[in-house]
Amino acid sequence: MPWMKWLPWRFFVRRFATAHGFLDPLTLMAHLQRFAEPSEVSEPIELLRAGAVFHARALINSKVIQHNLDWVWPYWIQRQFDPYDKSFIPRAFSISHCNLSHRNWTAVGIPDCEELPIVDPRGLLTPHYDGWSIDVWVISDSGEELTPSTLGFCNQHQELGDDIAIVTESHRRGLKLHNRASASLLQGHPRCVLELNAQCPGGGWLMVVLRPCNPEGVSFVHKVRLGDSGRNWLIEDKAAVEFSQPVDKHLASNYKRGDIYLHLRDKESNREGLCDIGMASAAAMFRIEDRKSRKVEVAIPLVTEESKQRSPLCWEHVLEGHCALTVPDEKFQFLYDSAIRTLILHSPKDVYPGPYTYKRFWFRDAAFMIQSLLYAGLTNRAERALEQFPHRQKRDGFFTPRTASGTPMVKPCGSSTSIVN
Repeated sequence: MPWMKWLPWRFFVRRFATAHGFLDPLTLMAHLQRFAEPSEVSEPIELLRAGAVFHARALINSKVIQHNLDWVWPYWIQRQFDPYDKSFIPRAFSISHCNLSHRNWTAVGIPDCEELPIVDPRGLLTPHYDGWSIDVWVISDSGEELTPSTLGFCNQHQELGDDIAIVTESHRRGLKLHNRASASLLQGHPRCVLELNAQCPGGGWLMVVLRPCNPEGVSFVHKVRLGDSGRNWLIEDKAAVEFSQPVDKHLASNYKRGDIYLHLRDKESNREGLCDIGMASAAAMFRIEDRKSRKVEVAIPLVTEESKQRSPLCWEHVLEGHCALTVPDEKFQFLYDSAIRTLILHSPKDVYPGPYTYKRFWFRDAAFMIQSLLYAGLTNRAERALEQFPHRQKRDGFFTPRTASGTPMVKPCGSSTSIVN
């Protein structure tokens, strides 16, 4: 409405803030801009929006994590909140708590699939963007515990074969866990798969655990239920996780009762966990017999609107005709092959500089990534990515920070034209 522009918004914002004891945000922003060189434009609003969302979660983290350190949290929290660890960050005067020390997760996926599951340094799998996670533990009958995120060391490597896989191998006092996370197609539908193999001398349990958190912090889960068949989880009343075998025992908890880790010795099973706060957790338990290994496969469908409209491709088809490199040095060979697959994963249609926090379209990064696609001989993918540019251009020639659908996914930058040149 045109008349909205005539309202004294600056006066209202300043008056509201100062009346409640806050600093005047307009004066503060004006002082911040004095530290920068003169520019025709101010800070892109999408950066302010992304920063607000990032620190809003960090604020929630500060209210949850530090008061519940008896929970089993992701690797970065176990390290960053431990005063005896070199990654420890004092937090007495921090209004928000965010991951500042271990931002090194790795993506697995399928070409042309928008979903990019990520795996953290201890094998924690986050299958959906900014969602809940799946962790895997081994607990013996004698009381020994293998929870990978609490370990100081484990073996982890990337496999580049028919798919991209992250293999995490951990062990503690005779307990062993082999965790392979990958993505594959089943009858044309993408899915993320965990292949688990556990050993436990004396007998115990292999546990597939639903975690209301991810590598950035808390991620709400209000409801989780074991399906009637005993072979799947329904999360928020939607089929979300499938098990290759029926669950032998099932436990669930909520924020008031504490982490599911604190109830692993409960004798009675419960099939459903409800939490108004959004911190529901659950454990699907599979029995491990003495001197035997237990293998379980966990599958998470990766169905999105994009995948319904456009069928994902297999790696063999996408890599056909690309600029391959063959060198005797195994390390350089791996680095090149991994880089090619990283480019493909992050260019399903638009191009993204990362699978999670940086999964947003920025012209600056697109220029370099599309140039790399051209050098690698992936010209069709480069052409498809370039075709997305005009949809973001306005009539005055400038590029809007939003797509045609209104999604705020762009960072304006002058280098966007370098690829065209």
